[in-house]
Amino acid sequence: MPRPVGARNHDFKEKRAALVDALTNFALEADLRRPSLRQFAIAADASEPTLRHYFDDRAGVVVAILENIGQRGTPIWNTISVPAESPMEAVEQYYRVADAGMRFANFTRAHAFGLIEGIADETAGKAYLKNMLEPALTSIMDKLRGSPGSPQSVNALRAAALAIMSPLLIMSIHQGLLGGDTEAPIDAEATIGFLQSWLGTALSA
Repeated sequence: MPRPVGARNHDFKEKRAALVDALTNFALEADLRRPSLRQFAIAADASEPTLRHYFDDRAGVVVAILENIGQRGTPIWNTISVPAESPMEAVEQYYRVADAGMRFANFTRAHAFGLIEGIADETAGKAYLKNMLEPALTSIMDKLRGSPGSPQSVNALRAAALAIMSPLLIMSIHQGLLGGDTEAPIDAEATIGFLQSWLGTALSA
């Protein structure tokens, strides 16, 4: 007996999860040019109707990818959120973890994908905020909140998180995706050293 229209197969969640992983890997490795639903389907070795069955439309695919990137990032954010002995040490620890992510993981491409899709589409923008940008900022806020000597008001913690994260994100996009590594090289180690010193000192004042 055929399955009723709209009914889900018994292994719907498992198959959807496998598709999301394949689509996420593609999003983090492909050219950052807002792939079409067809390109997503080819990358996942699936058909467009299959993607529509699991995600409804292209926007659904993008949201699922952003949610998956967020889940992959959770262990890193949990590591970052652990308090330090002082604001200076908290900033140093953050840059140590984030710099490794920038150099060896998909930190830059993940945020670039979220920004490109999020600026172009409101639904994707909210998904990027919810699943990636806000958790990243919150992990820094939590770290500082638990580190003795750090500011404690929500506004101060949010300002500090923005000041700590933004330069590294801009630098990684500048060097890795905009050709800055050849056109306008930045000494990442020296730059991060200055940021650690300046921000750590400011937060300790």
